[in-house]
Amino acid sequence: MANHSLLFSLALVIFFLCATLHAEGCTTGFEIKNDLPEEYADVPLDLLVKSNKIIDHQVLKVGKTLKVSVTQNAIYYVRAILGNKFASVHGFDPSRDAGHKTIFWLVKKDGFYFSYDNASWKKDSPWESD
Repeated sequence: MANHSLLFSLALVIFFLCATLHAEGCTTGFEIKNDLPEEYADVPLDLLVKSNKIIDHQVLKVGKTLKVSVTQNAIYYVRAILGNKFASVHGFDPSRDAGHKTIFWLVKKDGFYFSYDNASWKKDSPWESD
C-alpha cells in the first residue's frame, strides 16, 4: 500500500510540473514593432500600454520592438503619439485574440497594422491629428 501511495504522489507531482510548464509555454502577449522609415529616427514614438493600470510607457526607436505579456481576460489599450499625430488600438482584446499566442503590430507611416502570423498584415488604425 505504501508503494501505491508513493507512486500516486509521484504521478501527481509529475502531472503538476507538466501542467505548469505547459501553462508557461502558452503565455499570450503582443508585440509592437516600430517599422517607420529611417527618416523618422529623430521623431519620438511615444507608446503607453494600459489595462486596469499602466503596464508600460516608453519611447520606441525605429526598428525596435516592445513585447507585452497579457492576462487572457483583459483588454490592453495602446496609445501612440508620433510628433503631431496620434493613434489608439487594442493591443490585445480577448474577444478578438483568444487562442492566439502572440499578436503582432507594426507601426508604419500611415498607421498601425495587425497580424497573427507576423507575415500577413491588415491595417487597423490610421494616424490622426488635431
